[in-house]
Amino acid sequence: MDRVIEKQPRPWWPWVLAAVTLAAAVWGIVTLLQDASIRTLRVSADELIISDVSSGTLEDLTPIRGSVQPLNTVFLDAVDGGVVEEILVEEGSYVEIGQPLLQLSNNTLQLQVANNDTQTTEQLNNLKNISNNLETTRLQTERQLIDIRFRIKELERNYAQLTPLLEKNLVSRSEYETVRDELEYQRKVYANTQERQELEEKIRVERLTQIEGQMSKLEENLELAKNTFENLLVRAPVSGQLTSLPIQIGENMNRGERLGQIDSVDQYKIVAQVDEFYVSRVSPGQTARFTLSNRERAAEVTKVYPEITQGSFTIDLEFSGPMPENIRRGQTLQLELTLGQSIETLLIPVGGFIQDTGGNWVFVVNNDGSQAHRRDITSGRRNNRFLEVQSGLEAGNRVITSNYSQFLNYERLDLND
Repeated sequence: MDRVIEKQPRPWWPWVLAAVTLAAAVWGIVTLLQDASIRTLRVSADELIISDVSSGTLEDLTPIRGSVQPLNTVFLDAVDGGVVEEILVEEGSYVEIGQPLLQLSNNTLQLQVANNDTQTTEQLNNLKNISNNLETTRLQTERQLIDIRFRIKELERNYAQLTPLLEKNLVSRSEYETVRDELEYQRKVYANTQERQELEEKIRVERLTQIEGQMSKLEENLELAKNTFENLLVRAPVSGQLTSLPIQIGENMNRGERLGQIDSVDQYKIVAQVDEFYVSRVSPGQTARFTLSNRERAAEVTKVYPEITQGSFTIDLEFSGPMPENIRRGQTLQLELTLGQSIETLLIPVGGFIQDTGGNWVFVVNNDGSQAHRRDITSGRRNNRFLEVQSGLEAGNRVITSNYSQFLNYERLDLND
């Protein structure tokens, strides 16, 4: 007798095992493919510099190299130019203000000055003649007024005498009227002459004021022309050391051409070059420290030059406190320029990687030291020893700080001993 056999259900765990196995296989394949797609370079760990990321104090300093220069330098230029006839002092000598240094000659200038002197003298004489003529005219007008007043007095006296005589018919009416008419005429002439005198005086005052101004300018020009000869004798404008006088007797110097320079001998400054990376962070008033004769000293930034040449810019510093003794022009000093306040932060030792990455990413070494992976970071300030890390790393991380020039196109480094 046949019996129905019931179908047994399959157990669930083989399905789960198969799914897990498949997922593991897929994950393994994907991992292998991803790992294969990462650009990797095998390098020797012995050729690299690996540094620790640590917490510490970042002193916001940068080292600079400066040279001692005179605080004040005065340049000697040829005012009018000429041929060097005589050199009166030697280069390197100490000179006093007003001391003759060299003699120039300029025949063309001498002829020109002589002509100008003649023309100026003629103009001065003409102006003086005009002034004299104005004064003569004033005196003549005044003399005319004196004569007219005298004539009026005579006529008034005659008129007064003739009036009663006319009433007694002792004089003719014609004689009487002649005196009367002339008296009236002289009075009108006197009034007209007074008006003319007032006008002449106004014109004379205005003209004399103009003449005085013109004569003053001409006399200044005449004095300037005379001083031109004195410019051919070059004198020291200040006291100091004549550090440069690169000229020879017989050499022709053009107008404005540099003859030499005089440096102050009792005051100095430091002229230093700073990397252009810090151009926005250096300003007057900042301080720098340096050691001289086993003694730490300080200097203050007084001027920042805006021009950048060959990756650096120039600053001037003046010594703080007393001037160091036995300091010499051209002496080299090593300084540390303070850029800001010290801060507590994460630090990476400065290395060649900064030039290649700009501090934007680094290779971080894993715990067992077998690999290093590229990681983006945010960096901040730096000094000659450390770079500030603002994000992307933690204390205890190990990073490669040597040069990255061979690793720029890779994301992972396989490190082998």
